[in-house]
Amino acid sequence: MFSDSIEENLETLRELLGGIPPDSRRRAKKAAVMLENTFTRLQKDHPKDAVVALGAAFAIFMLAQRLAEAPKQGDSDKRLIQLLS
Repeated sequence: MFSDSIEENLETLRELLGGIPPDSRRRAKKAAVMLENTFTRLQKDHPKDAVVALGAAFAIFMLAQRLAEAPKQGDSDKRLIQLLS
């Protein structure tokens, strides 16, 4: 379960990733790399731009909120991480 602790959430995600099959883990890694590359590109294109950093942080936390508040499996097809049910 996600909490308000970033460290605890990262540990939960590490545990979940460690428990999935290798093919699924590769897909998860690919998704992570894609998002990290986008963030890194923003940093390079807009160095030291506090407004861009604020927008990126907002997007990251909005995505995290969607993940944490997604309906339980069976309640909706909008479930983002079914492993957490």
